[in-house]
Amino acid sequence: MTRIGTGKLRQQNDHTLLRLLIENPHMTKKELAQLSSLTVATVGTILNDFVHKGIVQVSDEVHLAMGRPTQRFMIHEDFFHILAISIQRRNHQDYLCYEIKNTLSQTLQKDTIKLDSLKHDIIIQEIVDIYHRDPHIQMMGIGVPAIVSNGVLIESDIPELKGWTLKEQLEQKVSCSIMIKNDMNYTAYGYYASHQLHEDICFLTYPFNSGPGCGSIINGQLLEGRNEIAGEILYLPFFHFLSQKQHIDYSVENVALSLCCLASILNPSIVVLTGEAILASDIEAIEKICLEYIPEAFMPKIYYQHNYHEYYMQGIYLLSLKVLLDQV
Repeated sequence: MTRIGTGKLRQQNDHTLLRLLIENPHMTKKELAQLSSLTVATVGTILNDFVHKGIVQVSDEVHLAMGRPTQRFMIHEDFFHILAISIQRRNHQDYLCYEIKNTLSQTLQKDTIKLDSLKHDIIIQEIVDIYHRDPHIQMMGIGVPAIVSNGVLIESDIPELKGWTLKEQLEQKVSCSIMIKNDMNYTAYGYYASHQLHEDICFLTYPFNSGPGCGSIINGQLLEGRNEIAGEILYLPFFHFLSQKQHIDYSVENVALSLCCLASILNPSIVVLTGEAILASDIEAIEKICLEYIPEAFMPKIYYQHNYHEYYMQGIYLLSLKVLLDQV
């Protein structure tokens, strides 16, 4: 059957079924129609197109008590692979962490590489080597502890990363799509998705020897702003970042004031705090100061998260998946 309809509507229907098949590995036409609100005929036409393109395959048949058996469909596990990478510095040691997942979100490979140097050509070569070992990688998401705007690392607590045109240099070496964002944006999205939240959240970090940062999910979307620096709370006046980069004042009052700014401007339901400069035991004092400025009814719930690595990597994968599906 020839596919008809506007290109935008067809793309929307394709994306709907792809997402359903990624989330539910074995689905019949009827099940897909019910979950997508499309007709069985429309679903059948799209599936035929997907099978022809090698995107989807018949997984098995369901034998009913009456009538003919019905086929169940699954997306091909190697339709695409996604490479998620984070560049980190922990206890004065640099690392490149990566995970490769297939279309069914199954982890195929993961590793942490200890880096002897943060020279740009060395990091790029490590990434290129990982990429070339898997011919199915179609999307690469990279997280960095830096302010990222248009693929350029503008500012970072790791001096070697500052000013790096990482995306541009990688695009000369690989043929897949590339997305680069700062660590808190990815972490906020991973936390939001992992907890299946339907509330606005902000995920903030207060690390030693560098500026604070924040990732925000508002109405289910990552808030980035015009230059992709939304959430760079290091620029709040009381942190004096531009004049005191190595001596950020992480007093409980300053941390509380940064929360007050977010509460009054974004009004999130949940705020998650992390970073070496604060402790879980600081939360009570932070809340007390916040209540001097923000009515209790408008205060978000405040949580402390010591280790956020899993949320970080999950956020890289999920945001990469979102971008990739828009390109299908």
